[in-house]
This record gives sequence, structure tokens and C-alpha cells, in this order.
Amino acid sequence: MKKWLVFLSVFLVLTTILFCINLFKTNEEKKKEKEQEIEEKEEKNTIEYKANQTIRVKFTKTGEIVAMDMNDYLRGVVPSEMSPTYNIEALKAQALVARTYTYRKLQAHAEGDDADMCDSYAHCQAFYPKDKLFQIWRQKGYDEDTILEFWDRVNTAVVSTQNEIITYNGECIKAFFHASSPEGTEDISQIWGGEKLSYLVPVESKEDESYSNRTSRVEISYDDFLNKLKENSLCKNYTKEDMKSITISDYTISGRVKNIQIKDQKVSAEKLRTLIGLKSTKFTIKKNDETVVFNVVGYGHGIGMSQVGANYYANNGMDYKEIIKHYYTGVEITKLD
Repeated sequence: MKKWLVFLSVFLVLTTILFCINLFKTNEEKKKEKEQEIEEKEEKNTIEYKANQTIRVKFTKTGEIVAMDMNDYLRGVVPSEMSPTYNIEALKAQALVARTYTYRKLQAHAEGDDADMCDSYAHCQAFYPKDKLFQIWRQKGYDEDTILEFWDRVNTAVVSTQNEIITYNGECIKAFFHASSPEGTEDISQIWGGEKLSYLVPVESKEDESYSNRTSRVEISYDDFLNKLKENSLCKNYTKEDMKSITISDYTISGRVKNIQIKDQKVSAEKLRTLIGLKSTKFTIKKNDETVVFNVVGYGHGIGMSQVGANYYANNGMDYKEIIKHYYTGVEITKLD
């Protein structure tokens, strides 16, 4: 009887171990099948929609320069700059803007002789390779089916606008874009040296009120504010009490703040935006005893296409060409040979 019980116990243990091994193999096989499916889809799309143009991308952290197909580059830019959950027409608009921005940089040889673009959003455009994008999406909790859907949407946005760029009077435009301008976009002449471009003027920008960065708030002490200005040589030998004189000096055409004033000195709002982390220059000022509060509307410099606005218009029936022609006045969409 005891021998029979021992035999039964061993049998059950071995059966459980084998079951766990098979379950692990099944899960691994499913994962490999999903990865293979993604790779096959990407390979097919790369072959079928090859742009036959190479772009050299510099990775800022490592200094490495990698040559890649234009479509492969744009597949990395579009979801790095815009959420893949956005309406497909908004993603197409982003792909068209990204391609135009890239061609303009190529024409200007802006990155020098070794590279055409870098992967930094602050200097060129944000860019992540496919494996990094998948890693980011997994970390956000998306399952493999959703990740595959994201990649298909990105690919559709890129290939359905194949070889299209935005032009004005036959020339590739400066295709600036930003996250959000719920009270309208800005005129480029109001910032960055005062350049005037007929296609980058203020337009209406309707946006979803649920966007998390539609409004924001920055509160900073007068002492910290003064120190930041001094560190960047943006003020004279002012005191904490002098900082309490801060006011808005003047506004841009679109109603954003152009300059603030502290005593007899002006500081541009665009410099202030980067200095203390304001999301835009559309703000009001509230002064307290020890701090100053900036209540901000929108996100970004306000020039060109609003991404949140593009998604709003796409959700309300506009296609990507209509979105582009709304945000860039008087432009045409041109097909390259």
C-alpha cells in the first residue's frame, strides 16, 4: 500500500512538471509566432513600398550614424512624435509633416556632411527604432495584438502618403508642428527672429477638452526665479523684491505672451518657457507673497500643425490633406518623382 502511494505521488509530481514545461513552451511558441508575424508584415511592407532613398540618422546618445530607408525612418518618427492611438488621418498628416520636415533638412544639409537627421526632438525629430517602440509600448501595458495593430497603423500612415510633401509656391515648406494650441496657432513672425512665412500664420485650432496637457500650472518662488535668470544672464543685479514687479509686457498676434518685464528689463516669453518649464507662452501671471504662478494653456511653440487639433479634426471627418491645408495656409501637397 505504501509503495503504491509513493508511486502515485511521484507520478503526480512528474505529471505536474511536464504540464508546466509544456505550458511554458506553448507560451514561448505563441510569443515567437507573434514576433514572426510582425517581422513578416514589416518585411513585406518594406519590400513593397521601398522608397529607394537612404537617410543617415545620428543617434545622439551614442554618436552612431545609421543609414536607413526613408520609409523605415518615418516609421520610427511618426509614433515617436504622435500617439499611435490617434485617428489614422491624423497619423497620415503627421507622416506627411515629418517627411516634409525631413526633406527640408536634407536640402539644407542641416546636420553637416556625416548625417542627415538626428534622433532628438529638440533638434530634429524624435526617432525610435522598431524594437525600442515595441519595448515602450509593452512597458505601457499594451499586449502583442495591440502592438501589432499600432505598427500596422503607423505603416499605413507612412505608405499611404508615399513620396508626398507639403509645398508653397513650389518649394518644400518649413513644416513645424507642436502638441496643442486650443485657442489657435501662432504666427511664425512673432518668435524665432521675426521671419515671415505666408503659410505659417494664426489659424483656428479646435481640440479635445479631455487632453491632459490642455492646461497646466507652474509655481516658482521669487528666489528660484531670480537665480534661474541670473544663471542665464537674463537680468541685472535684481533682488527678490524686484522680482515681484513682474508683469506681462506685450502680446503676440495670436494672444500669446511675447515678453515679460521685471522693473526696466524685458525677457522674451519663449526664453522663459524653456527656462522654467512652461508648456507654452499662452499664460497668465498671478503674484503671491513668496511665489509667482503661471497658468498655461496649450503645449508647445504654437507654430504650424497642432497634433491634438489634427486628431480632433480627423475624428470629425477631415482627411489628412484637409488637416494639412487647414494648418498651413495656401499650401499644396506635391507628389515627388
